[in-house]
Amino acid sequence: MRRRVGLIGLLWLMAPTVCWAGLSLSTDHRQVDFGPMELGAHKELAQFGSHHNVITCSSTNGRIWSLHISVLQPLTSGSQTIPPEQFRWQLARTTGLGTLVNRFAFHPFSLVPEPVYISTDQEAAGQPIELDLKYSLTVPEIQVTGAYSTTIRLTLTEVL
Repeated sequence: MRRRVGLIGLLWLMAPTVCWAGLSLSTDHRQVDFGPMELGAHKELAQFGSHHNVITCSSTNGRIWSLHISVLQPLTSGSQTIPPEQFRWQLARTTGLGTLVNRFAFHPFSLVPEPVYISTDQEAAGQPIELDLKYSLTVPEIQVTGAYSTTIRLTLTEVL
């Protein structure tokens, strides 16, 4: 009989909508929840076929902005963790014309914020840009069962 690793939903650290001096970042409120998985299993989370979450960013400050993503800790259940390289994100689509980082490729989550998207000058005039993200997880063959969770952090910054 195969053992399962139960995974609870991962929480967004950012509030559903954050506005600060012309910057705006919002999510579509969908949790990242892989559900129970078998040891050694791989799963991609794309609730809408090509993506799972829609992130909307904008700035009215006239400066280039960038979106970064990170986790606050590895997937953790008590004292057990799943190695960070097993949990990945991918930018599946955007409505913008800026620089796409790691598009069409899954990138491992990190404790250090990694760039997802860098806007153009024209996108710094308040035009909302949508970014569609999807996720993947591979549970190691040898892993203590448990309800693993972490917090995903989205950070929107401007180039000064």
